[in-house]
Amino acid sequence: MKTALLILLAVAICFTVYAASDARNGVWTAELNTDGTALQMTIFHGNHESRLGNHRGNWNNTMGFELSLASLTGLTTGDINSAAANVQFSMSKPAGTISFEGRFANGNGAGNFKFAPSEPFVRDMASLGYTAFKDDTLLMFATTDFAPQTVRDLRALGYQPTQKEIEEVAIFRINAAAIKEYARIGYPNLTLRELVNFRVGNVDAAYVNGMRELGYTDVSAHKLANLAIIGVTPAYVRELRAAGLTDLTPHDTEQLRIGNITPAKIDAYKKLGYSLSPRELSEFGIQGVSPKMIEELRAMGYTNLTAHQLTEMRIFGVTPDFIRKMEASGYKAVPVDKLIKIRMSGADELVTRKR
Repeated sequence: MKTALLILLAVAICFTVYAASDARNGVWTAELNTDGTALQMTIFHGNHESRLGNHRGNWNNTMGFELSLASLTGLTTGDINSAAANVQFSMSKPAGTISFEGRFANGNGAGNFKFAPSEPFVRDMASLGYTAFKDDTLLMFATTDFAPQTVRDLRALGYQPTQKEIEEVAIFRINAAAIKEYARIGYPNLTLRELVNFRVGNVDAAYVNGMRELGYTDVSAHKLANLAIIGVTPAYVRELRAAGLTDLTPHDTEQLRIGNITPAKIDAYKKLGYSLSPRELSEFGIQGVSPKMIEELRAMGYTNLTAHQLTEMRIFGVTPDFIRKMEASGYKAVPVDKLIKIRMSGADELVTRKR
């Protein structure tokens, strides 16, 4: 509780001091990570009035990132873990220097920061054809440790990133080493968009090898990135196989994940008498045919419904609530096919209105 109050107080003070902030000034909060080697940082900055908690300030932009303690000057683990310590520390990167001041208590901290862009960095980027960077972009470059040499390395590999793509290169830390590693594991000549998507999905050698061990040996970069982004991991595929879904294609696993199909749901459907194909399971999940819905329908007298009927009912909005509404208007035990037709035609509004 004392730590939380300390952080709130520090944030409140910072908002008061920097009421007219821009991208070069702002507020930071930090938390020591579990292994004690880095800080999980969040900084708030901007030009338009907004709110953080109960405090009003000019913070329309938020940026989160991790900083290794080794990259910081003037901060020790003793300061971070102390009961209460006033701190001043800094981080110097190619794009500029960020100076922090504030307070730490028991692994948590808050305060304000100042950012000083590097003129040599700006000139070097201009020599490469990239100009007119805003302060908040330069700040992002600093937090991601982006350097002009990265551009030179990419060009040496045949890439010609635009100014907008440079920002993505920095955010997702795309560099020559990453590109060469992807080529080593079987994905050479990736486009910048594919590289970004691989980074978004955290595709690495462990992920690629894990999927290959499960038989997914010829998956395109586009498909592999999509699978990773939506959460189709080797562990997820193994869970589906243990639940009885073998010989799944990449498309099958993608649709099952989109439908949020889990072994627990598969088991619940089976207990209700539905041994479903991968496609049927995906449709149930995507359309929202839940075990609870099936149980409600059975309690209302709608038993022995096929998987196709249940999916169509959900698509057209023939839900238990809709059926109760029809029953309240005097239409009881209406067959499912007729309920669907009534819903499709919009006649239910006339029926309930007459009542």
